[in-house]
Amino acid sequence: MLVIWILTLALRLCASVTTVTPGLCQEGQIWNGKQCVCPQGYVGYQCLSPLESFPVETPEKLNATLGMTVKVTYRNFTEKMNDASSQEYQNFSTLFKNRMDVVLKGDNLPQYRGVNIRRLLNGSIVVKNDVILEADYTLEYEELFENLAEIVKAKIMNETRTTLLDPDSCRKAILCYSEEDTFVDSSVTPGFDFQEQCTQKAAEGYTQFYYVDVLDGKLACVNKCTKGTKSQMNCNLGTCQLQRSGPRCLCPNTNTHWYWGETCEFNIAKSLVYGIVGAVMAVLLLALIILIILFSLSQRKRHREQYDVPQEWRKEGTPGIFQKTAIWEDQNLRESRFGLENAYNNFRPTLETVDSGTELHIQRPEMVASTV
Repeated sequence: MLVIWILTLALRLCASVTTVTPGLCQEGQIWNGKQCVCPQGYVGYQCLSPLESFPVETPEKLNATLGMTVKVTYRNFTEKMNDASSQEYQNFSTLFKNRMDVVLKGDNLPQYRGVNIRRLLNGSIVVKNDVILEADYTLEYEELFENLAEIVKAKIMNETRTTLLDPDSCRKAILCYSEEDTFVDSSVTPGFDFQEQCTQKAAEGYTQFYYVDVLDGKLACVNKCTKGTKSQMNCNLGTCQLQRSGPRCLCPNTNTHWYWGETCEFNIAKSLVYGIVGAVMAVLLLALIILIILFSLSQRKRHREQYDVPQEWRKEGTPGIFQKTAIWEDQNLRESRFGLENAYNNFRPTLETVDSGTELHIQRPEMVASTV
C-alpha cells in the first residue's frame, strides 16, 4: 500500500509540473480547461513553435490554360468584331473554335476541353486565345501539363504550316494562317494555386518560408526544416529550426567535438584544441623563462661593467694605483676563496665620491733620539 501511495503521489506531482496553467498561455490564446488552444499555424507547449508542415487540399480535377496567338489570313477585320455580342464576332468565333476542336482533339490529348477567345485584333484577323486543359490530379501534375503544352504546340504549328493554293477557299470555307505569326506559350497557367493555401494557413510572420512540396506521398506546405522532403536543409549533425529570420542550423556541442558553420559543416576535436592550446602555452612559458635568463645575464654584465677599474688605472707605473702583485701563500690558502690572492683580484676601489681638490697635509716626521 505504501508503494502504491508513493507512485500515485509521484504521478500527481509530474502531472502538476507538466500541465500548463491558464496564466502561461500567450496573449490572445484561449485556455480550454486542459491546454492552450494554439492559433493557426502554431503548435507546442505554449504555442510558440510554427508548424513543421500541414496538408494541402487537392481537387480531383486540375484545370490549366495555354495561351496562343494565331493570325487568320485572307479575312478582314471589322469594327463589329470588337464587340463579343455582335453577329460577326459570333460567326467567326464559332468557325475558329470548331476548327480548333478538329485540330486539338485526339487520343494523344484527351485533356483538351476547348478554346476561349480572349480578343480579336486587326491585321487580317489576329486571334488571341487560350487552350483549356483539364486533367486528373496527380503528384506529377507539373510534368503532366508540361507534356500537354508540348503536344498542343506541335498540333498548332502543324495546322498553321498548312498552305492552300486557292485563296477563295480561305475567304469562305476554311481558315488559313500565317505560320510566322503563330505563337504558343511555353508553359501553362494553372487554374489553381496551392501556394496560396500555404500563405493563408502558415503561422503569422513565417508565411514567406513555406512552400508546396511532396511529403509522405502527398502535397503539403513545408519549410526548409521539414523532415522527409527533397528540399530539406542539410544541417549535418545539427538541428534545423525555423526562426522569424528564416531556417537556421543549430550546431551541437558534444563531449568530443565542436561544430560550426551555416549548416554545421565544420567541426574540430576538443582534444586537438586542448593539445594546441597546451603546446602554445608551453612555448610561451619556455620563451618567458629564456627572456628572464637573458635579462638576468644582461643585468649582471651591466653591474660588473659599472664597477670595473678603468683602463687608465690598469697601466703600470702610474703613481697611486693598485697593482696586482704576487703574494706568496700556502697552497691551501691559495685555493680558498678567502685567500689573499682572491681578495686582491676581486678588490674594486670606488673613487667616485673622492674630492680631488681637497689638500692633504701630512706632518713631517721627526727623529727622536732614544735615551736608552
